[in-house]
Amino acid sequence: MNGERKNFDEPDQQWEAFARREPYFAVLTADRFLRANLTAEREREFFESGEQYVTWMLRLIGEHLVAEFAPMSTLEYGCGVGRLAIPFARRAGRVTAVDRSPAMLETARREAERRGAAHITFETPGELFAAGRKFDLVNCYAVFQRMPPREGLALLRRLVGCIGSGGVGVFHFPYRTMTSALVDTSRLIRARVPGVNGVINAIRGKPFDEPFIANHPYNLNDVFQLLDEEFRARYGAPIAATHLRFQHDEGLTTAIAMVEAPREDARRAGHPPARKEDAVDVKQLIAQTTVADLNRAAEEYFSRLADWEHHLAKPFSNADDTPTLLTAVSTMLQGLKLRAGMTVLEFGAGTGWLSRFLTQLGCRVILLDVSPSALSIARELYRRQPIIGERPPPQFLTFDGHHIDLPDGSVDRIVSFHAFHHVPNPDEVLRELGRLLKPGGIAAFAEPGSRHSHNPQSQFEMRAHRVVENDVDVHAILRTARSCGFSDMKLAVYHGPPFLVSIEEFEDFLADGGAGVRWVTSTRAFLRHVRTFFLFKEGAERVDSRAADALACRISATLVSAPPRADQPLIVDATVANTGAAVWLAPDMENGGVALGVHLYDASGKLLVFDFHWQPLTVPAREIAPGEMVACRLVLPPQPAGRYILELDCVASKVAWFSQVGSQPVRIPIDIAAT
Repeated sequence: MNGERKNFDEPDQQWEAFARREPYFAVLTADRFLRANLTAEREREFFESGEQYVTWMLRLIGEHLVAEFAPMSTLEYGCGVGRLAIPFARRAGRVTAVDRSPAMLETARREAERRGAAHITFETPGELFAAGRKFDLVNCYAVFQRMPPREGLALLRRLVGCIGSGGVGVFHFPYRTMTSALVDTSRLIRARVPGVNGVINAIRGKPFDEPFIANHPYNLNDVFQLLDEEFRARYGAPIAATHLRFQHDEGLTTAIAMVEAPREDARRAGHPPARKEDAVDVKQLIAQTTVADLNRAAEEYFSRLADWEHHLAKPFSNADDTPTLLTAVSTMLQGLKLRAGMTVLEFGAGTGWLSRFLTQLGCRVILLDVSPSALSIARELYRRQPIIGERPPPQFLTFDGHHIDLPDGSVDRIVSFHAFHHVPNPDEVLRELGRLLKPGGIAAFAEPGSRHSHNPQSQFEMRAHRVVENDVDVHAILRTARSCGFSDMKLAVYHGPPFLVSIEEFEDFLADGGAGVRWVTSTRAFLRHVRTFFLFKEGAERVDSRAADALACRISATLVSAPPRADQPLIVDATVANTGAAVWLAPDMENGGVALGVHLYDASGKLLVFDFHWQPLTVPAREIAPGEMVACRLVLPPQPAGRYILELDCVASKVAWFSQVGSQPVRIPIDIAAT
């Protein structure tokens, strides 16, 4: 790194060679991280130091800048071998790791894959800045000191532009050396005069081409002046909040500046309270408590309830909670694609209010919970609020926290509504859920966000009832799910509270104007603490005529009994083709059985008899595959003399008439003569 480079985004060939030889030492210049000295224990120390820094930094941001800070997108600039990028990736959210050195990126990719963080996106500076993306967190640690201040401040300006609304930037700058003027001068000569560093390397027994690793000090006045100017220029407002920490290490004093960008949608509400020293750590709670102990704690809670009314009234027991619950349920139900007759397991069913809804929809519901008392309340709910109509009866099943007493591939859908974050052994439970779900099945989860354990309500629940209130990391869940037979995960983007606008703003929203930007900002704020997601089991699920959106037909028909008379049946020959994606179930199936139906109208088009006739398409009745065509004869009841219209349409029982979902019915005008 002799001399000053014109383009610091591009790799330096001398540095490249050194980075390939000594990737760990190039990041932390301590002799124990040289390859010759690197042991398994020292490698663990190297990466553990990154974990400690990330934990410390996120704690400070939460205490001094943004309460419950949960970045969904993180930029780690100057990632090196992934010492910080990998710990960032173990939290929730997307991580983009950037380095100008291909050798470093190559090593970082390898380390990330080896350490189970393969979802990090690795990029060069050119790729990063060309994309123009914004991030919730931008971190640049131990990078600026390697760059002359002129280049470093130019980079800082570009990184500030990567911070999104309400995001945080963390920048590490050296500002004072503790060495003598003679040492500082010699270092300056090694850095800037060609050949000097090579000679000194040779004297010290090092490779001639080993680069000199500089520590350039910065004027902090210049740093903060630039930050202030950039935030005002980009946001029209000053930095929302700052926090500064100093470090002293091997003759160098550095400053870590944490800065919060202004929000586009709201004024800052003041500094958050610091985290209490006696806060419950959910990881320690899990480590110190067995699954059986946690099951007992849940049972004790429900068994001690003297009054069940609150639970029996859910989701309508509290006017403040009801809209939130119903919005989440609606989002989940749309993603589940339920069909009447499906077998649905509600994991953590509790007192059963959601299961009762699913039963009313015609599903065969299995209520699973660790608390027998909670299931007793659920039984009482079904007794007090009987299901309307004939529906499959529910099944109540106690869970031991490890094994679910059901056969492999025995359920079509799994629902976990605000339950999975209570699980102390999520990987084990995911394996069980994957075992139970049929190929092509869906498991739906409505859960809180990645900092859930820190909020006051969670702290109260853990302290008072010893219930687990886990942070939800969808990346970790997906990694485990893929090893349990799940092929993919999709997350729901929705806005919980209504986003109210004026007529003018509504029209502006539809026209893709500024109101849309505000909606996106508001939605992002809502979704920071909400995770509604769906896991899809590998394999294909058979689509049948219980799925309205897969129904389609083509009908042709002719009147055989022409001219018909008042005392004669009406005979129609019809040909029906299944032009949709669904297998048509036999008409004797209560849900989704397909038949050919007839409506009777008078000559003016007034409906006389809606269900005039239903006709099986085959004799004996059977399923009809997509693409199949069948012929049938309809014998319709005699009608008085007059003019009529027969309308022929296919119908899936308790699902839909095909014309309701886009198919074209056939109309036959008839003129019935008097006898």
